[in-house]
Amino acid sequence: MSDFDIVEMLHDADKFADDNKYVEAAEIYLKITNIDNNCTSAWYGLGVSNAKLGDINKSIRAFEQAHRINPDYGPTNANLAFLLEKKDPERSVNFAKMAIESIGEDIELLRIANSMDNIEINLFDYSHKYMEGKNQQIVSLPAKTIPEENIQEEKIKEEVDFVNSRTARSSRANKMTEKGDHAAAVNEWKELLKKDSSDINSWKGLADALSKAGYIERANQCLQRVEELTEMSKEERVIDENEEMENLISAAKEVKEKINTIEENNSRDVNESIEWYNKGLILLTENNPMESLNCFDKAIEGAPEEEIELRVRSYNGKGHALYQLEKFVESIQEYHSAIVLDPTSVTGRTLYNMGSSYASIELYADAVKCFEQAKNRGLGKEDQRLCQTQISRCKLLIKEQKKLG
Repeated sequence: MSDFDIVEMLHDADKFADDNKYVEAAEIYLKITNIDNNCTSAWYGLGVSNAKLGDINKSIRAFEQAHRINPDYGPTNANLAFLLEKKDPERSVNFAKMAIESIGEDIELLRIANSMDNIEINLFDYSHKYMEGKNQQIVSLPAKTIPEENIQEEKIKEEVDFVNSRTARSSRANKMTEKGDHAAAVNEWKELLKKDSSDINSWKGLADALSKAGYIERANQCLQRVEELTEMSKEERVIDENEEMENLISAAKEVKEKINTIEENNSRDVNESIEWYNKGLILLTENNPMESLNCFDKAIEGAPEEEIELRVRSYNGKGHALYQLEKFVESIQEYHSAIVLDPTSVTGRTLYNMGSSYASIELYADAVKCFEQAKNRGLGKEDQRLCQTQISRCKLLIKEQKKLG
């Protein structure tokens, strides 16, 4: 469909809206967004129509899409400020302040922007930062005197209790990871590290939980700590001949297993994986992200290990599909999987999409890093301008976060 056809559809939708026929207007605006997901006018019109029809949640989602495409449009930010005032006051304040910068001072916007000034705010937020902090109460207990003869006994008891606690917490953390409750798993590993900051297994567990929760940079920091502790451990102990032999045998088994895996992968039909990948792309363009996700999974499952490019493209496809489904943390994980497979092949578009996912879960500092790197990865002038707009927006939101924090 040409741009001219979209203009005609917008004209028809606007006419229905002018006549207060918001059901008909919303239908046309929605069709336009299915054709061009970056049509700001359609998303904005859809937001207004849904609000007039009383569907506030759909209205907010539409305005959020319009804001994602053009963060500096004052009316979009103003509408979000009003719609979110009772649902999410903190975001409402941020949108009100952004709207004021674009359209100037308005009595109602100023009221919202200043509504949280001089108020002691108790945050209740489902972000990672909330999960980190929810178990961090300091409880003061009365000191007790231990008789000298019982000191050794108490030390032994503490050690036994800690081992039991560590085993229990490790088990709970692993079960939480299996259930997909990564934030709770992160908490368990952190509690263990408070008691023993040199436990390599706890650092590995924390890295895994952070990675699956979408906090890639923090996970890498944990893995770096694992390497440091491993090196320290190597310096402190001498490996005897029997242990060295066991390591060699284990290494030989791993090599054999890898060879067998490669041989099995080579026997797979790469053409079938390509077909699944192409089908996934088609479904994605047809605005069917759930089905496309299944296709990309099958493409990855059937692709031989040496087909790096196909696997990278499939992981990126999964990232796009999950973003459309608003599963932003999961989309970040898939983009990261693609980057890990082949860092040299990462495109500006992938980094931009990854940055958008970070911004959607309010990790604005990580989003800025992605947008900065995306600018130098082959994007056109218009896309580079969009990157810069997103960077400015995220930096503004970082400032607001610091004020609230």
